[in-house]
Amino acid sequence: MDGPSATPGWPSTRNALENEIACQIARLVGAAPRGRGLMQHPALAAVVIGDRPDSLLFVRRKGEACKEAGIRFYLEHFPGNVAQEKVLHVLRRLNTDINVHGILLQLPVPPHLNESRLLECINPRKDVDGLHPYNVGRLAMRGIWRPAFMPCAPLGCMELLRRGQIRVRESSVAIIGDSNVVGMPMSWLLRDAGASSVTLLHSRGVNFLKRLSVEERGASVCAEDATTRERLLKPVRGADIIIAAFGCVEVVRGDWVKPGATVVDIGINTVSMQSDGGTDRIGEARNVSVGGVSLKSELTELLEKRNGHELVHCLPGLGSFRVVGDVAAEEVSHIAGAMTSVPGGAGPMTIAALLSNTLSGCFQRSDLRKPAHKMNTPSCFN
Repeated sequence: MDGPSATPGWPSTRNALENEIACQIARLVGAAPRGRGLMQHPALAAVVIGDRPDSLLFVRRKGEACKEAGIRFYLEHFPGNVAQEKVLHVLRRLNTDINVHGILLQLPVPPHLNESRLLECINPRKDVDGLHPYNVGRLAMRGIWRPAFMPCAPLGCMELLRRGQIRVRESSVAIIGDSNVVGMPMSWLLRDAGASSVTLLHSRGVNFLKRLSVEERGASVCAEDATTRERLLKPVRGADIIIAAFGCVEVVRGDWVKPGATVVDIGINTVSMQSDGGTDRIGEARNVSVGGVSLKSELTELLEKRNGHELVHCLPGLGSFRVVGDVAAEEVSHIAGAMTSVPGGAGPMTIAALLSNTLSGCFQRSDLRKPAHKMNTPSCFN
């Protein structure tokens, strides 16, 4: 966490969790007797469509984290104009592969594809992103109806708050953004954690605030728009915890946050930059197969360099870019009591949650006990 009174221990939260998962995998793979238990490494298959810089960067990070934790990682990278039936064909084959324990579809997908149909094609018990309607519906319901997996970004965020000793029970929370991936499931997890109030800012309200933030830079805002803005921001300004998850560069300003509030920035946005020298290659391509399923793993070459204190990423053919969040970090950090950074913070915890879900998926296919690491994962189905 960043900020004048950042919570101790938050920077190491992701590493601690990933180490717990890696130790659990190493112990079980090395100790399991032949014919029973965990006989193989957990395996995750990622399906990526197109060349969005943020998606490619995030998938690269997921692959690196899997390798470090002892989880096998396979990538199917399609061009942006791929036909839907071709993607569905690969998803169906992965569903039936006993050597793959988790499947994720990197979102968003190109507009010509039916995202809902693709997500629904994934086996709910391999849906480690927790976005299949079966898992989403069970998460939305109270009581014993628990999903096979919870969505990674909300699950990672809750674990970040828990390990950072940020009190959720009886706290007021504002979530900026109502996406199916973060905003909606985040509200259900906070509800179940005992938050006194959870305010979800609708996408229409978010779009209004985004438009207004642009207009304010060039001219004064009319009185009616100013009144609407104040009404929308009232629950945000009074919140003990703010979750920013709507995907717009540095829109959350200092006057949106009350002094001492906790701000979790889940937004990952890319800002184009002019390329210059000092690059270092960190990626390479490879081809792999798993369980008889051919998975063309073309990890796009990723370059990183330093531009002053900023980390700049480069993808061949896509130019240089830096990664920023939804929060104006420099401005808000002087007001918030604790705040996550971008890059870092919620992003790595989302990946850690993905590793946790993948390990849980492997346990569902075995007769071993549940994972010993301490992420609050849901109960698994038999």
